[in-house]
Amino acid sequence: MRAGIAIVCSLALLLGTTEPGAVPGAERTLVMVTVTGAQSKTASLTQHEVRRLFLGETLIKDGERLVPLLNTGDPLLYEAFLQKIIHLSARHYERQVLARVFRIGGQRPAVYTDSAKLLEALRGEPGRVSYMWEDMVKSSPGVKTIGTLWQSQVE
Repeated sequence: MRAGIAIVCSLALLLGTTEPGAVPGAERTLVMVTVTGAQSKTASLTQHEVRRLFLGETLIKDGERLVPLLNTGDPLLYEAFLQKIIHLSARHYERQVLARVFRIGGQRPAVYTDSAKLLEALRGEPGRVSYMWEDMVKSSPGVKTIGTLWQSQVE
């Protein structure tokens, strides 16, 4: 429960700052989307498919083997992704992914803390999938949205 309160407080603090041209007190929509490189054949992913992919299951969609890239550069985004999509805390997520790797084999998702490197990786090879805020995707050429994961109105 504390983690949920922390996210709500963090969202309020983060979005409480006014940006140039923003109207104080106006509602904004915070949207988390699934992204891939523009050359990828994958047209869409459901929340359930994203969850399975990031928990280590092999996923082939539209004839393309998908590879998850974990975006940890924005702590708020990462925490919201774990809570709203994966439905696990960071500690439990790590334990579950490691247990799966040791039991079945495979690899943990690659972790990216730098947005520029993440975008470069997404553009570099078809089938790479990650998540980010929608406004970041709109300002980043060479990537496309393949699903909306979560959204919330924030005052």
